[in-house]
Amino acid sequence: MKNTYIVKLNDNLYDIAKRYNTTVGILKALNNLSSNILQVGQILKLPTSKVEQSTVNDYLIYTIKPGDNLYNIAKNYNITLDELINFNEQASTLLHIGEQLLIPINNKTTDNNIQYIIKPGDTLYNIAKRYNITVDEIKRLNNFNNNMLKIGDIIYLPSNNQVRTYVIRTGDTLESIANKFNTTVENIMRINNLQTDDVTIGQVLIIS
Repeated sequence: MKNTYIVKLNDNLYDIAKRYNTTVGILKALNNLSSNILQVGQILKLPTSKVEQSTVNDYLIYTIKPGDNLYNIAKNYNITLDELINFNEQASTLLHIGEQLLIPINNKTTDNNIQYIIKPGDTLYNIAKRYNITVDEIKRLNNFNNNMLKIGDIIYLPSNNQVRTYVIRTGDTLESIANKFNTTVENIMRINNLQTDDVTIGQVLIIS
């Protein structure tokens, strides 16, 4: 079966993960494993390389890109370097492009800031206008020296008690999310600069 692996005699999670360019942590999360013990004939799900980020329970699968390092990845997702290393059972800080890491997601704001993922058409000016803050505030919070943004990058925005982030899970729709947070589909689309009401697993939304 595509994207699955049947455990054979003498197999272990480390060797399987290495063979399929993934990590032990990702395999355990995908297959809801609480230990590293495997049974011969057991069927394991394998991560797909087509999706750069997708949710596994309360985690994101993140695919390493050129220029990435563990420190910056941990910082971008509001977790510690030790958390990232320990969960993925990383033996070293050396990363390879295309390698996948598991990132814990808690759907909460941290230090009065919220995370925002840059989308096509975003500029610092229209983001600042949307959230009623200034471009200088965004630049100061993110240590920006210029106004350049890259699609897919994560930036931080000042938050308050009425704003939080939410990671899309299986079965979510904008309507169900709006009902959950006592807001409207239109409000979510406006704040997140969405052109349609389609959402994808792993997508991060700002909820007001």
